[in-house]
Amino acid sequence: NVGDNFYWGGLEINCGSPMSSISATTQHQFDQVFEGIYSGPGLEGAPWLSVLGNHDWGGRVFNNGWDQQIAYTWASNRWVMPAPYWSQTVHFTDLGFSVDVFMIDSNAMDAKEPTEDPEHNLCSSLNNPSGASCSSAGGPPSVDECRDFFWGLWHEQQPWLEQKLADSKADWQIVNTHFPCGHEAAWYTKLHKVYGLDLLITGHRHDQELHANSGMLGGMTCVVTGGGGGISSEATPGEDHSQWYGEAQYGFYDFTISKSSILIESINYDGTVALKATVFPK
Repeated sequence: NVGDNFYWGGLEINCGSPMSSISATTQHQFDQVFEGIYSGPGLEGAPWLSVLGNHDWGGRVFNNGWDQQIAYTWASNRWVMPAPYWSQTVHFTDLGFSVDVFMIDSNAMDAKEPTEDPEHNLCSSLNNPSGASCSSAGGPPSVDECRDFFWGLWHEQQPWLEQKLADSKADWQIVNTHFPCGHEAAWYTKLHKVYGLDLLITGHRHDQELHANSGMLGGMTCVVTGGGGGISSEATPGEDHSQWYGEAQYGFYDFTISKSSILIESINYDGTVALKATVFPK
C-alpha cells in the first residue's frame, strides 16, 4: 500500500490522539474506506503493509490524524503501519524464498518553505491553522519547523535503509514508498547498483506507470500504482490514450513472485493487460 490511504485530507481528526485508543472518527473512516471495501475471500486476515502519503498527513497541512493510522496497527489484525518507516520480512515457506520489504516515508518531496506553493506543500503557512503542532505525536512541532522535520526524517531513513539492504539475507529486496518513480533518482540508483535493491513500488500520481529497467534508476524497474486515482485519474479512461501519462487508468498491478522472478502485469480499467514486465534478482 503506497499511501494516500484516506483521500483527500487524511483522517478528519487532528494529530495528538492517544496511541492507546482509536477515536470514533478514525474507526468510522477505516470502516468506510478500508474494512468495508478490502474484504472477502482471499483478503480476510491478509496483512496490509502500509505507508503514509502526503494526503495522509493532510495534503496541504501536516496536522491531520496520521498518527491514528499508525495506532490502528494495534487495533487491527490486518493493517500494518507501526511507524512512518519500517521493514518486514515475508517468508514464502512452501516455495522456498523470502522477501524483505522496506516501507519508507518520502513526503519530504512535498515539504517546502511555508510561503511556497500553498497547493502542494505540507508546510504551507496559508493552509495550516495557526499554532499547528504535532510535537506530542513526534511529528512537526510547528509550521516554521515543518520542512526541517520532513527532510530530517528523509535523511534519517537513508543510512537506515542502506544498512538494512546491506544486511538483508532475503532473496528479494523491495522498497515501497509514496512519491513516484523519478524522485531522488540518484540515491535509488545507488541502492540498486550498490546494495542490490530489486524493485521500487510507488504511487502519488493517479495512474499506472510501469518503468521497466528504467534508465533513470540505473536499470531498476519501478512502478507507479496510482490506478485507484483517489477521486480522479490523471486522464479520462477510454479509447483515446493521447493524454495518458502512464499506460493505464483506474486499474491495478498484479505481481506473481517466485524465487527466480517477479512478473508484473498492469491491469487496465477494462480488465485488459496494458503492459507487463519481468524482474530478476539483482
